[in-house]
Amino acid sequence: MQDDFAPVQQSSVAWLFDALGVQYTVLLLLAGLIGFLIALAVVLRGRGPMAAAALLLAVSLPLLVGVYGAFDGAMESLFVIAQSTVAPRPSEIAAGVSTALATPVVGMWLMLPTLLLAVFGSLVRSLVDRPAK
Repeated sequence: MQDDFAPVQQSSVAWLFDALGVQYTVLLLLAGLIGFLIALAVVLRGRGPMAAAALLLAVSLPLLVGVYGAFDGAMESLFVIAQSTVAPRPSEIAAGVSTALATPVVGMWLMLPTLLLAVFGSLVRSLVDRPAK
């Protein structure tokens, strides 16, 4: 017989997908992919001062989605507390808190490949390209 009060064993990856939900999993992956492709295009073809601005936007795109997810998760937890006539169960509050904590972390993880591409691509390009005469 299984004890009802025993903690549920869940892997970290399963918890992460459960905390993010389908919407933030898709949004974060798309933001990471789009940011990487924009940074790649800017590193290969970008010219002038707008290239740096485009790189800043492309690198921070997954983190911006993650910060939005943090606010959404916090608002979800506060909504559960505000709408409850009795003390809410901790599991109801924990769902929003886990979203609030997981989305910025995943956004930072997905930001790293784009950041490395922007830094090393810009460095290589500045060493290889000849100035226009």
